[in-house]
Amino acid sequence: MIKSNLKIGEILKKQQLITDEQIEKALLEQQKKGGRLGDVFVKLGFVTEDDIANALSKQLGILYASLKKGTLRPTFYQGLEKMIPEEYARMHKIIPLSKHLNTLTIAMTDPLDLICVDDVMKMTGCDVSVAVATTGDIETASQEFYHSKEIKKKSIQEQFIRVDLVSGEDKKTENVVDIFSDTEAAPIVKFVDLILMEAIEQAASDIHLEHFEKRASLRYRIDGILYDAKPPDSKLYHAIISRIKILARMDIAERRLPQDGGFTISYGDNKAIDVRASCIPTIFGEKIVLRLLDQANISLDFKRLGFDEYEIELLKKEIFKPYGMIFVTGPTGSGKSTTLYAVLNAIKSPKKNIVTCEDPVEYKLDGINQVQIKPLIGLNFANALRAFLRQDPDIMMVGEVRDLETAQMCIRAALTGHLVLSTLHTNDAPTAITRIMDIGIEPFLLVSGLRMVLAQRLVRKLCDCKQKVEPDIRFKEEKFDGPIYGPKGCEHCRFTGFRGRIGIFEMLTVDEAIRNMIYYRKSSDDMRRKAVESGMRTLYQTGMEKVKQGLTSFEEIVAITVSE
Repeated sequence: MIKSNLKIGEILKKQQLITDEQIEKALLEQQKKGGRLGDVFVKLGFVTEDDIANALSKQLGILYASLKKGTLRPTFYQGLEKMIPEEYARMHKIIPLSKHLNTLTIAMTDPLDLICVDDVMKMTGCDVSVAVATTGDIETASQEFYHSKEIKKKSIQEQFIRVDLVSGEDKKTENVVDIFSDTEAAPIVKFVDLILMEAIEQAASDIHLEHFEKRASLRYRIDGILYDAKPPDSKLYHAIISRIKILARMDIAERRLPQDGGFTISYGDNKAIDVRASCIPTIFGEKIVLRLLDQANISLDFKRLGFDEYEIELLKKEIFKPYGMIFVTGPTGSGKSTTLYAVLNAIKSPKKNIVTCEDPVEYKLDGINQVQIKPLIGLNFANALRAFLRQDPDIMMVGEVRDLETAQMCIRAALTGHLVLSTLHTNDAPTAITRIMDIGIEPFLLVSGLRMVLAQRLVRKLCDCKQKVEPDIRFKEEKFDGPIYGPKGCEHCRFTGFRGRIGIFEMLTVDEAIRNMIYYRKSSDDMRRKAVESGMRTLYQTGMEKVKQGLTSFEEIVAITVSE
């Protein structure tokens, strides 16, 4: 637009919207009560808000954003709602419209409010381009923009409830065809899509849908913590579960037994996200958990996973050996599989034959032969390993050692010239060794085959909004004099103070001293003490290093580790 040198009254007069007499009257009113001249024109009833906004756009040479014209339409997929907090936007009557390169376009009722424009520039780190809009249009657009998902969910639920669908639990008899018809109804399809979209946008790793006696529940796991979300109406719950079961290729008529399934969804710029579904029967209906696996966001870089230079050097020393057994251990959801994928990615080569058996295959790696375990047809870990040994392998990965047969196959493969990687569920590295012996592996076999045990946990990373805090009284015992950081909270971290997660590790190398202790069946406590004497850093110690580096908080480490 071209900026006009005319005053706003002259522009309105030129448009034949007001007269000279009305301009004089408005000026007198402005002298008495103050305020912007345009607001005075509207207050006196001479023109509308739309007329003023249109005149301002001509006077300043900026865009007039209007709901009627379709120009006041924020771009949702760019995450603009996270750039300007809703409270600030409503207070100053502004709304973000779009972002191109480093320029953010906002609509505001007072485009001459340079202080507000400067605040937005500091808040977002962007150059700001201004458009003008009416107060009413901005309020309406803000309601949809900042609460679009809630409004859509409510609308969908009301639309679905109006058809008077009765929950399957309340019906005396039920036809599978009727269930399929209900779950393909547009409202339910949209509602499930919204749940998935909301989880992806919040970087959730899991979605929990469950039903209790009088209510349904919806929760998202974000950075390892479960957060409540607005649940669906109880009347929709059964149809939502059935819709998800259809997507995951489960049997929708079977409600008495646990089931597993999965599907892939596309989101954004052709981004594919794998969804693993697990359903179990409860006394008040089926509970379903969806795990979201974003192939594009997996990091296979040791440093990004949390390994420091010393740990990377120690790990590479073992993984590049031609044979032996390496275990990665920790509870469910501690990142064991990701660490194994990072190891495979580091050692893969056209000169090496690498095969894996997993349940399930979480991430697909190029150049590696991955096998999905299928117990129902007899394809378990032990049988897969037997087949692998006839495939001339160099490196084998086993998803998990659960029984004696699998453990025996792994150790024997490690003793016959293969590098074998696998996982266990134990609290720390030394306990993994006693766990393997408890399964039934003889110490003399373990002594010869085991190379390393790596225990790990995931801790939440402090957001960039972190603040200095006084050291905890327990932390004061640590030999460290630098600043300690704790969570603060901002829009980017949902006011939790944490954003993302990082690993902490305990790496037990099986040296001569540990081999002797294994051979004589020493306790895990004895092995831990000996390993620490030899230089092993415990989970607590490596966690404290992350605290000193300002990556996480002291409370996070204390919550998941034990101080030795």
